[in-house]
Amino acid sequence: MRFVEAIHLILQQAPTVVGFVGAGNIFQTFAPPTAAFPFIVVGAQSDEPASPTLSSKDTLRRATVVVDCISTSLADSARIADHVRYDLDKSKGSIMPITNTAMVIQSVIITNDSMTFDLGSDGGENAGVFVCSVNIKIYYVATTPVPVTLTTGL
Repeated sequence: MRFVEAIHLILQQAPTVVGFVGAGNIFQTFAPPTAAFPFIVVGAQSDEPASPTLSSKDTLRRATVVVDCISTSLADSARIADHVRYDLDKSKGSIMPITNTAMVIQSVIITNDSMTFDLGSDGGENAGVFVCSVNIKIYYVATTPVPVTLTTGL
């Protein structure tokens, strides 16, 4: 999903985030099991038209993205989440994802955040990690859709 890639790229350019976790510790969808702590995982929750209508070819989209800030320390996880909020809230502009087609982002809005403790595979607190999740709404301009005409095949 291009909007996940866009948030991933924005975070890799965010000075306070990169200063804390490094650009190589920001992942899309999932982190490899060998990822060093702390790290960030950017994932998609939803993607929908901003003003849906049945007959429109509206290109303004609203996506919900979660940015998980993961560390072995609650203080570090919370600090990373603060950096994500600081660097991303109210961001806008154009970014070039890997697809080499510029993506226009009209607004990035921080909606809420949460904290959890993941016990890890052994179920004990010693192997667990702290996850501070930052939930984001991103408004972006998608490519113009080309609907397929549906037929019954009869």
